This record gives sequence, structure tokens and C-alpha cells, in this order.
Amino acid sequence: MKLILQGVFALLLGFTMQAQSDQAPVAADSIYFGGTVLTMNDAMPRARAVAVHDGRILAVGEETPVRAYQGERTRMIDLQGRALMPGFIDSHSHLSMVAIKSATAEMSPPPVGKVDSLAAMEAVFRAHLEKTRPAPGEWVVGWGYDHSKLAENRHPTAADLDRVSTEYPILLIHFSSHQAVLNSRGLELAGYNADSPDPSGGVIARKPGTREPNGIIEEQAWIPLFRKVVNVRGDEMASRLEKALDIYAAAGFTTVQDGAVSDPRTVAHLKDIHEKRGMGPDIIGFAWVQEVAGEREIGAGKAYDRGYRTGGVKFVLDGGSPGRTAYLREPYFVQKEGEKNYRGYPHVASQDKINRQVTSYYARDIPVNIHALGDAALDMGLDAVAYAEAQQGGGDRRTNMIHLQVVADDQIERMKHLDVTATFQVTHNYYFGDLHLANTLGPKRANRLNPLQSMLKAGVSSTIHHDAPVHPADQMLIIWAVVNRVTLGGVLLGPQERVSVMDALKASTINAAYQYFEEGSKGSIEVGKLADFVILDADPTAVDPMAIKNIAVRQTIKAGQVIYSADSQ
Repeated sequence: MKLILQGVFALLLGFTMQAQSDQAPVAADSIYFGGTVLTMNDAMPRARAVAVHDGRILAVGEETPVRAYQGERTRMIDLQGRALMPGFIDSHSHLSMVAIKSATAEMSPPPVGKVDSLAAMEAVFRAHLEKTRPAPGEWVVGWGYDHSKLAENRHPTAADLDRVSTEYPILLIHFSSHQAVLNSRGLELAGYNADSPDPSGGVIARKPGTREPNGIIEEQAWIPLFRKVVNVRGDEMASRLEKALDIYAAAGFTTVQDGAVSDPRTVAHLKDIHEKRGMGPDIIGFAWVQEVAGEREIGAGKAYDRGYRTGGVKFVLDGGSPGRTAYLREPYFVQKEGEKNYRGYPHVASQDKINRQVTSYYARDIPVNIHALGDAALDMGLDAVAYAEAQQGGGDRRTNMIHLQVVADDQIERMKHLDVTATFQVTHNYYFGDLHLANTLGPKRANRLNPLQSMLKAGVSSTIHHDAPVHPADQMLIIWAVVNRVTLGGVLLGPQERVSVMDALKASTINAAYQYFEEGSKGSIEVGKLADFVILDADPTAVDPMAIKNIAVRQTIKAGQVIYSADSQ
């Protein structure tokens, strides 16, 4: 009787798949079998096989009925017990900055890099100078230092960088990309001196008791230097973009974001790379409107042109928390000498200006992304969304609020009633949880850091991201971090905000597809959707949660074509 029932079920499932595909029986180009298929489709969360034809999913279900689509030329791909799931969709990062950073001196601390002291930093700079041999007067750039991970537990200063060179101008970029350090020659070329006022939305740090710059520059004091100084162009930029795309593909990403696009030449390079390769991850770019004209015609759309489309615009309302430039409702937990109730500051002080800018893009149906890391910045972002919605009425906006490290209950309640989504940089729980507990936020706020569980319970579409090059493009580490919420020091940080493995996987796939208006073609393994897959060497839902970060990507498939294979490396 059991065998009869199994046969009836298989037959019915085969009929169901054929009806769903609304096609006459056709031979599959490939069939994946012999493992676990995690679909992200609540109607059929798990399957045993998937058939693909012409870059799209032809059938999914139990192995026997899916094999009915096998033809003479069908490639039969045995998963050998591995797990197949939708390809990862990058909900927020900076592809072009990953490429640019690769041309600079690598200053990341362990476990990513090796710079854990000022002496180590100086040695890396000297090795970089020896390797690159820049022309006299050419800028020397390092990127990725973390002051909280240095033995000296402080930011470098101009005096520290002068020990490397006083001939070359030096720019040292913080891992967050929200602050930097200049040596004396760099300060001179930037025009920063005792008479320089702090720019709006930025700070020029000073030597104690004086107006003399100490080399540290924050937010709008350093951002304008970025395009002038960190200048990688032409064939070199194209080559570095190719390598950056390879990094994402190797991590299982089939859709990638470039979250601060301002150079049309970068877009041209990306389209040329796609045309040359014939296939690769889709790329969605967001124009950084604080660097380009606020009323610029962005040309956002849902159609890809040679693997690239402009998804909308991005506003930045504040900075980063480890560097203490995130804008908070309440002061930072530990106040530095000379501070009194310091709580960071916004990039744009005028709420009216933000309201008008967001509304201008709503009026043209251009999607908006808003960087708001601190809760005071989030207030400003939500005020702007509420104003724009009141001015422009309904519509399907899905305005994406980025980072949201510090979020209050009243803000989550407010988000329930606005057309917004959220994406959390949950790697902060791992890399900086200890710092936030002891220094920047204190226990109460740190234990609610990146409150994904609360947001999901409220019904707000939420995703998780790495923000590369801030942190490595490693989605398995992100999934591990949000499931376990364990800090680098081994502290369990806010267990009430842990989520299930399946919710973390959905936040990496179908939820991100929704935020990009692509849930009809991506994010789950369903008939008719693109055959965008990642093959993992183990099922994340079947291992010890603490082992998730050790699961390796074996293969990445975009529209049915392999764009990365560990076996060919």
C-alpha cells in the first residue's frame, strides 16, 4: 500500500509540474538530483530534483517525476548529497569599491588581514611602496584599517603616517569608508589647516588644545577626496572589476549590488565584461545622489542591459558606529575626553531638504535606498518616507532602509505602516559586538544590535548583507552570524534576536528578490523562474548552527550556466 501511495503521489506531482510550466513536455538541458533542494517556496520548501531548460526552471519536485524531462542530451548532475538552493542575492554592497580597494594597500585586521598594530601598518605601506613604485608626488592609498583592532587602540594620525613618508601624500581609509587619515603632505594637498572650518556633515579632527588638523577626517571632510585620490581607470579598472565579480561568484552570488555608483565609465566596463564573458552575476547599481546632482535623471528600470540595470538612488544620512559617526538618539555609551552627550551627527542637517529629495524620486517612480545606521538617522529617513508618501500617495515603493544597527521599538512599529523594507549589516554582531557592548553602545543597545527577529515578527521585509568591501562578500558567514549572534570574543549577543536558519536563507534570497522587485523571476526555486542556483557542500538546515560558516560553496549557476566551480579552481 505504501508503494502504491508513493506512485500515486509521484504521478500527481508530475501532472502538477506540467500544469505549472504550461508547456508541452520538453527535454531538460540539465537535471540536478541526488541531494537536498532548498526551494525558499513555502508551498514546497524541499525537493529532491530540479530540471532546467533554456536558463529557467522547468520542473522541481521528487526525483522520479523530474526525470521524466530527461532527454538524450540532458546533462544529469548528481549533487552527491550536497544542497542546492537559489543563488545568493546581494542586498547591499559596493562592487566597484571592492575593485578599487584591490588596487590599494590592504590594511584589514585579523581575521581578514594582518594589520593589528601601527608597526604592522607601516610595514604594509612600505611593502606597497616597494611593489608599486609610485611616481614622485603620487598619492599612496591604504584601505581597511580598524582602530579598535590595533594594539594601540586608537586611530593613526598624520604623525604616524609621516613615518612612512613625507614626500608622498598618503590617504589611509577606515574599513567603514566613513573616515580616513592623511599624512602632513596629504593635509597640505587637501587644503586642510588651522583655518579650515569643518564642512557640513563632516569633521576635521584637531590636535588637543589647537586648531591644527591631526590627520583624521570624517564623512563629508573626506568623501570629496575619494574620487580625486582613489583613481583607478581604464583597462586596470576593467580588470579589477572582473576579479571582483569572480569573488562574488565564488561566494555563491548570482545578483550583485553596486551601492554607490557615480562614474558612468564603471557601468560601461561592467556591460563590456558581461558581453565578453557571455554570462555572470546580474548587477544592480544605485546612483549615489549626494555625489551627483540631486535632480539627475537616473534612468532606473527593471530591464537588464548586458547584465546591468540601474535600480534607483541612494541617500546617506549618517556614518558608522565603530568610528562614532552614526547618528544616535542617545549619546555614545563611553564619552571621550572633551565630549558631552556626543551622539554623532547627520550628513544632511536639513530635514526639509531630505523630504524634498526623496519626494522628487517618488514622483518619478525611482526606487530609493536610505543609509541610516543610527536610530536618530532612521528617524530622519522615516520622516522623509512619510512625507513623500503623503505627497505622492500610494504605489509600490519598497524603499529600502540600509544598516539599521540601532532600532527602537517605536520605529519598528512605524515601519509596519510605511512602504519600506530593511537590510541589516549583521556582520557587526560578530566583528564589533564586543566593542559595542563595552564602548560605543553599551549592553542595552548592543543586545538589540541589528534586530532582525523583531523586524520579521513585525512583517517588514528584511534582508542581511556584508557591505563589501567593509566586510568580505561571504554570505555563509552572514547567515551564521544572524543565526548564532556570537561575537568575535565568544559572547552571545541578544539571543532574543536570533533567527532560524530558514529565515536567514530567505533573507539571503527571496526577500532580497522582493526588495529589488524581482521576486517573480528570482529568489526561489519555482517553475518558470531563472535557474540561478548555488550548490553548497552541506545543507545549512541540517548541521550544527555553529558550523554553518564552514559550509563551502561548490558551484554557482546563473541562468543554467556555471559561473563558478570549486572543482575547477
